[in-house]
Amino acid sequence: MAMRRSPKSCRADQARRAARDRGVAHARRPFPAWIHLAIARCRLHARAPALSGRAGRMIRLTAADTISNRSAHERVALAKRRAIPGIAILGLALSLLPVGYALYLMLLIDIALPGRSGSTIVGLLTLAAALVVLHTVLLATRHRLFAHLAAAYDQAGGMTERLDPIRKALVGPAVPALIDTACIPVALIVLALVGGPVALVPLAGAIVILLVLAPSAGKLARDRDAARSAYRLRDVEAALGQPRRALLALLGSGQHASATDARHRRQVSSAEQLASWHEGHAVRLVGLTATLFLAATAAAATWLMASDAASHGAFAATMLLATLIFWTLHRLATHLAVLSAARQAWRAFEESVNTIEAPRALVPLPPPVRRLEVSNAALPVHGTRRMMLQEVSFAAQAGDVVAVIGPANCGKSVLLRMLAGQVRAVAGTVRLDGATLDQWDDDARSAHIGYLPTVPELMPGTVAANIARFDPAADPALVTRAALAAGAHDAIVRLPNGYDTELAQHDAPAPALSVQHRIALARALYGDPFLLLLDNPSAFQDGEGNAALRRCLAGVQERGGIAIAVGDSAAIIDSANLVLVLRKGGMADFGTKEDVRARMAERQRRDAERLAQTSVYAEPRVADPVVGDRE
Repeated sequence: MAMRRSPKSCRADQARRAARDRGVAHARRPFPAWIHLAIARCRLHARAPALSGRAGRMIRLTAADTISNRSAHERVALAKRRAIPGIAILGLALSLLPVGYALYLMLLIDIALPGRSGSTIVGLLTLAAALVVLHTVLLATRHRLFAHLAAAYDQAGGMTERLDPIRKALVGPAVPALIDTACIPVALIVLALVGGPVALVPLAGAIVILLVLAPSAGKLARDRDAARSAYRLRDVEAALGQPRRALLALLGSGQHASATDARHRRQVSSAEQLASWHEGHAVRLVGLTATLFLAATAAAATWLMASDAASHGAFAATMLLATLIFWTLHRLATHLAVLSAARQAWRAFEESVNTIEAPRALVPLPPPVRRLEVSNAALPVHGTRRMMLQEVSFAAQAGDVVAVIGPANCGKSVLLRMLAGQVRAVAGTVRLDGATLDQWDDDARSAHIGYLPTVPELMPGTVAANIARFDPAADPALVTRAALAAGAHDAIVRLPNGYDTELAQHDAPAPALSVQHRIALARALYGDPFLLLLDNPSAFQDGEGNAALRRCLAGVQERGGIAIAVGDSAAIIDSANLVLVLRKGGMADFGTKEDVRARMAERQRRDAERLAQTSVYAEPRVADPVVGDRE
């Protein structure tokens, strides 16, 4: 028969279990609580928590919601605010550890050695082991904080190449070497207390080394930038030239291409040698200076011992602290180029943050289904004040197909990019169902607008992935539907692996340009966008391709979309019901196909008559006063 336990004994058992659980929890957390708090804050910054307004009254936001509600730049700023206190506390603790090492040497030499006490030696050795373990834990914790801060910069996006120096400095030994210089003042103070006037020698050496390093920082950063630019140019030229070796050989340019590659390799070699020489020169100069002053410190400490002004333990502690000072400065010199590059990248990042407008909270809008309207849109030539487009105004309803025609370099392709939201008009507006394009975010806007460039520009990946715009959750049925609408399905299934054929691979032959163009058209049609922008869609197409383009434009009309196609091919003109004529400087005409054709014929007739009147080969004519009055 089981004995019935009293409530008091039950409460005691619960208390013992709780205490045991707390002990296990503490055992699983080897770091102090404040360190875990700093790391947790850094992790939280990487997920970018953003609580504002009604969301601030919620209990918790998920990581996905958090990331979507705060920009990458805000996440970086939040990371710095939450990581810097922990890094500062860790730096202070690490700067005090050399005091413990110096104290250990003094006690070991001045107390344990004369006393010949084994227990004292063991105790001091235990103290030194504890200091080493604490030092290791603090260094590991600081590395984790820097890693989380570097992850925040990785998430900044859009500036990956420019943020590489910052990430390299944070996760590497460069930034820790800079922070460890904070231990130099502490070491000099302890050195003054232990060795007296001997501290002046390391102080003078540190000042000389800093004077040597100060002018070298900018030069090293410029040399490394030049080397990186040479590397990038060489890699880009190699990536572009490798697939075209056979074509260059057929064109008789193989030797010129080889000479260009050799020239790029020489530029990389010379830039790297120059940067390495300057960096090595600074490091060597710092090393020689540190060695000289360290020898002077040893001589001064020996003189004090000879004068009975210092003990053997004080001599050992003095040499340890002086070595620590000069070793820290030598590490700083070794990573000076990385720190200079990170400083420049950080400045550029901060300037870009100041120029970025604060993100607006966009209310989700319903998909456009009715109308496209362009009002007095103007766009200048990039980098100049000359206007590529000005006073462009037209409107299209659901089911319209607009053909954009005009001479070369009159702004047809730029017009499509403006309608897609890729470039912003300096004047006027572009509206879908009455809403300007900036009232949609980038993802929502791209879902409603399909764009086909003149050159297919397919990305490395499968055919299906290119059509689905690399959406990992793409529906295969939508992929095949877009391919059928573009007339590309039959050509795709004839490829070696069908929709799983890899594109843009160096070791595999590319499909024909006509097939690539149809795949790009299927990419533009994916998801049945309301507005379809086609830049010269009949390029690279034969009769079958033009017939597929006709069926595609007819399908857009039937489902109530709007198609704007650049080009004057029969497939485009016959399918269009509206025509937009551009001339250099702006819009020349817009209207139905019949009206624009009649106005163009009338202008051509008047131009012919005017040319006939002014031609020296034409017979003289007597001006008709009635016609003159009418005109």
